[in-house]
Amino acid sequence: MALIRDDVQVALNDLHVALKHSADHYRYAAEFLSDESAASHCQAIAGERDQLAGLVADAIRAAGDLPAVPDSEREVGEQLLQRLESMFSADQAREVMAQRRDADRDLLAWLEGDALAALEAGHGDLLRRCRASVADTLAALQSG
Repeated sequence: MALIRDDVQVALNDLHVALKHSADHYRYAAEFLSDESAASHCQAIAGERDQLAGLVADAIRAAGDLPAVPDSEREVGEQLLQRLESMFSADQAREVMAQRRDADRDLLAWLEGDALAALEAGHGDLLRRCRASVADTLAALQSG
């Protein structure tokens, strides 16, 4: 593991953490949603994000580094807030899916921004795959 990461290693690790963070939130939503269809959809999205995170982790290792992980304490706090907000909603599934949609909008904006520009040259295909996956999920959430 490198003590000092270059721009590509930093961007790859940031991407890995963001994908794992997103997968964790979808998985958590799937665990407490009573709407089976919405829970199944969340579980499928979590699996897809985990797959992408695995590809990014492979790229991190190939770059001579080890993948970082999301901050578990931060995630627990965010998940608790998500659950509390949905408990007071008339339609729990709709509220949770709206929260996930908003989070995916932010994730897509970040994926399309300058923060990951260092990946364009050597990992452009992987970055485009991540963008497409989040964009597809966002389109599905907006239409449903």
